[in-house]
Amino acid sequence: MTPALKFDRILVALANPTAGMTSGVRRARDLAHATGASVELFNAICSSESSGSLHAAAEQFTRLEASQNRHALEQTAKKLRREEILVTTTVQTGYPVHESILRQIKLTKPDLVLIEAHKHNVFARFLLTQTDFELIRHCPVPLLIVKGHAAWRSPSILAALDPFHSKDKPSKLDEVIIGAARAFAEKTSGTLHAAHIFKPLLPYLPSVPGTTLIEVSGADKRTYEAAVRKHFYEAVARHGLPKSKAHLIGGDSMLALPELAHTLRAGLVVMGAVSRSALKRLFIGSTAEHVLDRLECDVLIVKPKR
Repeated sequence: MTPALKFDRILVALANPTAGMTSGVRRARDLAHATGASVELFNAICSSESSGSLHAAAEQFTRLEASQNRHALEQTAKKLRREEILVTTTVQTGYPVHESILRQIKLTKPDLVLIEAHKHNVFARFLLTQTDFELIRHCPVPLLIVKGHAAWRSPSILAALDPFHSKDKPSKLDEVIIGAARAFAEKTSGTLHAAHIFKPLLPYLPSVPGTTLIEVSGADKRTYEAAVRKHFYEAVARHGLPKSKAHLIGGDSMLALPELAHTLRAGLVVMGAVSRSALKRLFIGSTAEHVLDRLECDVLIVKPKR
């Protein structure tokens, strides 16, 4: 049994402290009320890489910016403290920004890190920055990416599973995903759902790359889909979920998962990040990297236990 996700400390990494009660701060506030967690409002300022007199001028500007940001964070913190939430504020400088955030995570050891996705304009989708993707790869604790504005009121929590462990996903990752999704569902009075998006068999499959194609019969297709269903529902049952809350969909995960989340009116989708290279860098899995910008709701990224 995977240990339940703790909610003792939440670190909120804010790119713009002067924005006040943003959707990310409000999400942290609601989680703090639901769990009793403390909150750290954190801002990382990119330090200057220049030299000489230009460096001195840049450093002076950075100190001024840090002072203004500390004041802005404290103004937001005061509003949360009036609601009896334990809040601290921190501003650090460094380069690049994601390394400053990772150093603070190592120092304060939060149970959850929260960041916000931002629209580039009123018509654009929520887009992730390079800092966001670096945190997805390297953040050692669950990372909550806030995209939705609405408060969670008994939300649907969707766990994106891969019971076949494709592309070398660790077999324990689904347990971590389900455990985190269940913890959020319990703390928010939500409903837990699980999903797996599988690729249907094509009408023809290559026998040997670059040679002939083998026709896939209807019987082959039915046998394949029956095996997928059996394996998926067995996995779901092991996690204690009823079939009514399990969603098996054949199609392109880039389209199918956001569509399912929209249909369920999900407040949160929980996904896994895995190691994909000899260097053991962590990347989000096959159902994630092209899905993140398409999802309308919040996303929680978890990693397998080391």
